[in-house]
Amino acid sequence: MLPVNAARIKQLYQQALAAQNAGNAPEALRLYAQVLQMRPDLAEAHFQIGRIHAARGQADKAEAALRKALKAKPKEPAIWQALGGVLSGGKLKKLRREAAAAGISLSAEPDIAGLLAQIDRGQAEAAETAAFALVTRHPQAAGPALALGLARAAQGKWGKAFGPLEKAVERDPANPRALAALGEARAELGQWLRAEQDLRRAAELGADTARPLARVLRETCRPEEAEALLAKAAEKHRKSPRLHLDLGETRATLRRPRAARAAYDRAIALGARPSVLAELADKLASEGEHAAAAALIEELLRADPDNPDLLCLRGQQRQTAGDLDGARADLMRVLELTRDGAEAVRSYVGGGKVAADDPILPILEARLADKTLPRASRRVLAFAMAKALEDLGDHGRVFEHLHRANRLMREEFPYSFDVDLTNARALVEGYRAVRGRDHPGPFSEERPLFVSGLPRSGTTLVETILAAHSRVTAGGEMSAIVQALHLPLEQASLNPGALGSSFAEAGQRYIRAARRQSGATDLFTDKAIATFSRIGPAVMALPEARFLMLRRDPRDVGLSIYRNMFPAGTQRYSTDLADIGRFIRLYDALQQVWAEALPDRVHVVDYDALTEAPEPHVRALVAAAGLDWEDACLAPHKAKRRVETLSFAQVRQPIYRSSVAAWKRYEDELAPLLEALEKPVVL
Repeated sequence: MLPVNAARIKQLYQQALAAQNAGNAPEALRLYAQVLQMRPDLAEAHFQIGRIHAARGQADKAEAALRKALKAKPKEPAIWQALGGVLSGGKLKKLRREAAAAGISLSAEPDIAGLLAQIDRGQAEAAETAAFALVTRHPQAAGPALALGLARAAQGKWGKAFGPLEKAVERDPANPRALAALGEARAELGQWLRAEQDLRRAAELGADTARPLARVLRETCRPEEAEALLAKAAEKHRKSPRLHLDLGETRATLRRPRAARAAYDRAIALGARPSVLAELADKLASEGEHAAAAALIEELLRADPDNPDLLCLRGQQRQTAGDLDGARADLMRVLELTRDGAEAVRSYVGGGKVAADDPILPILEARLADKTLPRASRRVLAFAMAKALEDLGDHGRVFEHLHRANRLMREEFPYSFDVDLTNARALVEGYRAVRGRDHPGPFSEERPLFVSGLPRSGTTLVETILAAHSRVTAGGEMSAIVQALHLPLEQASLNPGALGSSFAEAGQRYIRAARRQSGATDLFTDKAIATFSRIGPAVMALPEARFLMLRRDPRDVGLSIYRNMFPAGTQRYSTDLADIGRFIRLYDALQQVWAEALPDRVHVVDYDALTEAPEPHVRALVAAAGLDWEDACLAPHKAKRRVETLSFAQVRQPIYRSSVAAWKRYEDELAPLLEALEKPVVL
């Protein structure tokens, strides 16, 4: 017998269960056999083998496996009940007597129809309470576990829903609703590969999984497949506005604005809110369809010229295009039309330096003092006030508002550094485990230029320098590399031996998506923040890629992160100074790992040195990107381009050093950050 390895047994069992749920019975049986070589008495493996044989109509084989399971766990009702399902005649009568003597019921599972109806009526909280009580009475039954998982999922409690749903599928692998719900839960938890397997199996069994499966396809950089799936589903379910909205959003991702608009119009005709067209405009802009987005906003404003949401959206898009005067006019008009307008205030203040006579100041002060505004609006206004006070040189009051803004943000979006540390270690360990393996291609020969670093560390400056080169298009912050790597990284964590061409396929998907979004015909940059933790896997997918990693005084970076408001729910560490310090040191540790492992692919850019003496460092940067020298790279601010990040105002200025050592003004307030920076992070 092989030596017992608990971790390996668990891994093999999960792989077997995944194969079983995917309908691949031969592979599941092979893996369960491996499990039993290491643990011959593992009841769960015998039980699942019995269920597979039962589903195939092989009663004798099912009975043999289930009796082995029963021998290992004689008090397990689910095993007795499964055995009762394959026996007949005298054997079944004998089993009933034995079950009665053991105090086990062979009766069918408890009825959960009432609970499911309650969930469908929107009474999920009450259904959860009742389902939990039912699970307590029937701890091994599939139905109560399913009801509990569905009730929690309906409330958005995906983490708590996962366990019951997994148990429901384990006990009843052919239940399409359970498989579909488990697939959705996996997607919510980022288990994209297994989510797809569960959702496809559920669809084979009759469940309608088009929307969640399309989401998985989009989130794994396969929008073309998502569109085909949704188009087919929308044709079948012609009266579903949600399907048409999903189809329109996917077409927007594919930069097909007319087709996207047609799908949205159909959704509106079926009852969707007309305001979804503003969301379409925002989506089109984010995908690079700026002209289509602007035209749609103008169309909507002609019909509703005083719509504050539309005016705010147009103002923000004018900012990214460099039309700062037009942006201010739109944003001030928003503030005339609404008593809230927090987002318009923030955008106005963020669009440039605020002067003492700026008309925004009395508006900002009055609205910040309005306690009747929603908490979300008050935190936005607090960030805006901190920025305005800093512009005015009133440094003594800045942190009063920063602390308030970040506290309100953290209340809604909590954070755990340990989770990020665990994830980073897993990424590095996963890379080390698979980097030496043979990964078949064909691999992309393209050379994307990844500009990687912490927020506010100089990534926009470096991208702007590179984009001043005649061969380079600025791609901005694209999500495609993270999405493209989801499947190979998950496969590597589950079964590295089954990777096949996963990394090569990920690279090809990334290139298609990045070229589509950036519009580049030659080289392009990508400065997605999350890249820094995935550089090793990204090189495996894109062997010719270059990575320009920023290094900047961590005290300046920490201050800048704390005083900037990021999109809700992102960069969650940014709301606490100590967490910012820990996260910076995590970045430093990852930078060291990748620079040492991939010296020919990773070039570290020192922001402080670059801004002090630009030319030698810009030349080194351009060379590291594999580019011939062009003088335009020394004057990046003269290039005409859109800027979609928090740094859009700075991009339109020459290389400057005014933000260097800015932390010294706030040394006392930054004490938690400075203390955290004293402790390195070990991966």
